[in-house]
Amino acid sequence: MQTRGVKIRHLRLVETLSNVQNLSQAAERLHVSAAAVSKAAAELEEVFQGPVFERGRGWLRLTPLGETILASARAINTELDNLVDAVDGLHGGYRGELVIGTKAVSLHPFLAATIAAFAQLHPLVRIRLVDGSAEHLQDQLKKGHIQLLFARLSADIVQSGLRTAPILSDDVVLVASHDHPFASQARTSWRELVSQRWCLPAPGTLMRDHLEQILHTRRLGLPREYVETSDMTMVGPLFTLGHYVTIVPRRVARQHLAPPIGAILPVAVPPVRDAVGIIWNDALPLRPAALHFCRLALDRAKA
Repeated sequence: MQTRGVKIRHLRLVETLSNVQNLSQAAERLHVSAAAVSKAAAELEEVFQGPVFERGRGWLRLTPLGETILASARAINTELDNLVDAVDGLHGGYRGELVIGTKAVSLHPFLAATIAAFAQLHPLVRIRLVDGSAEHLQDQLKKGHIQLLFARLSADIVQSGLRTAPILSDDVVLVASHDHPFASQARTSWRELVSQRWCLPAPGTLMRDHLEQILHTRRLGLPREYVETSDMTMVGPLFTLGHYVTIVPRRVARQHLAPPIGAILPVAVPPVRDAVGIIWNDALPLRPAALHFCRLALDRAKA
């Protein structure tokens, strides 16, 4: 089989259709007509001597042959984008967009400081932060839609084949509203704590899993009265308006719940098992801006 007939536009088409599976949307993203998309799809199938796409009314999706081509298409497209970025960097600084996924509240202060430092070095790079479920962000990372992910280095991440590097480990504390009766007590039991109203971390987060494990070992259930959120911009105001308890990394408590908002309770909290850090897809070459950001983050973590 000869592949000399494969063009860059064919590889762009494969990757685009893997994302949208719709002729008109693919044409819009590629800035061509729907007829041009159909023609390019037929050309690609002629080159590879087999069905690359399944077709329906207005849609195309990849066959097993197409999925095989997709892996190489993503790598080649990423390399070409990297080349453009590198040339731009030589001519006047890195440009474009760096998309970073975030799924660890404890990393937000560190990430914000790293973004500020990176902006000083590369002011022409636009940074877009995206959130979502851990599964969604992993999928986006594998597809190359986000370049870096700052999140919990859980067992499924470690075993996924993605590259990881720990950024920080932090002890965990319980925090109550500053005027909460427990804030002035010398000792408080876990049984007393679960009877209080909580700002309960969202399901699937490191803090929620850790809290559930702590309570399980003590044969206690979750609090019955709670507001469920991991958003510190919401937890802080709630603490000022009522009596709440929450569990957070110490850095987050210092950043968002320090007096006069909250008070750390004198309760021993077991350490978390998982670290939090930076994750990237080693199967796709990091674009220059992402590589520089990753190196900067790792250097700052060591400092």
